Amino acid sequence: MQTIRFAAGSVAALAVLVGVSGCGDDKKEDHSAHATSTGNPAATTTRANLTGTAPLPSPSPTHPPAPEPPPLADVNCGPVTGGNGGTADVIAFVSAAGRPGCTEAFTVVADYLGTPRDGQAVPVDGWTCEAQPDTTVPHVCFKDGLTIGLRGDAAPATPRPPVTTPIRTVDPTKPPVTTTSDVPPVPPPYPEDVNCGPVTDAGGGSRTVIAVGNAAGRPGCTEAITVATTYVTTISPSDAMTVDGWQCHAQQSAATPSVCEKDGLLIALRAG
Repeated sequence: MQTIRFAAGSVAALAVLVGVSGCGDDKKEDHSAHATSTGNPAATTTRANLTGTAPLPSPSPTHPPAPEPPPLADVNCGPVTGGNGGTADVIAFVSAAGRPGCTEAFTVVADYLGTPRDGQAVPVDGWTCEAQPDTTVPHVCFKDGLTIGLRGDAAPATPRPPVTTPIRTVDPTKPPVTTTSDVPPVPPPYPEDVNCGPVTDAGGGSRTVIAVGNAAGRPGCTEAITVATTYVTTISPSDAMTVDGWQCHAQQSAATPSVCEKDGLLIALRAG
């Protein structure tokens, strides 16, 4: 009997615990359901706004769009005087390629007007300048689609005509004059000899190097000293020797026993 009562008490206790647990689950479900019912509409609205199409706002009046730059126009860079004495305005014309700058326009025009011209097209600083049949702008320069014009009378000076040589005709009434002379023409003066200084030969003797002047000219002292030194200090079985293209050899002269020759030039080695 005690065992049956203990079991009944245990069953009652378990029933109470189950009831309490069930209440707690109901509250959790109610809270979850409340949270779902209060949170989902906002989430649904947000998703609708993100995926929907809305018109873009109009431009802000405080940040208007940047204005477009004004179109280019011809520019009068100023007056210039031509080689002919006339004046004209230098115009930088607008074209599809753009517009030249006034600094370059003045440089090109000044070089064009500063030299006498015959009216033909001529290259000037990479531009081509020429006269044209237009009384308003009679001269233009152009390059790569750009155009510079001279509006006025300025133009290059006209080249001077070539000096003509008078034509001599034979007068049949006068016999030709023949000039004769027994005096031979005077040859042109030769350069004077130059004493370039002494050199010492292989035997210890001294030679004086002379750069001789003649019809072919005169060798320089630096070359003369170099050639003479090599020749007199080289011991050779022969008195003839080639030094840097010079032919050096002995000769039958007590005053100048050796010489070096090349292309008509002469180096004399006089006895010391």
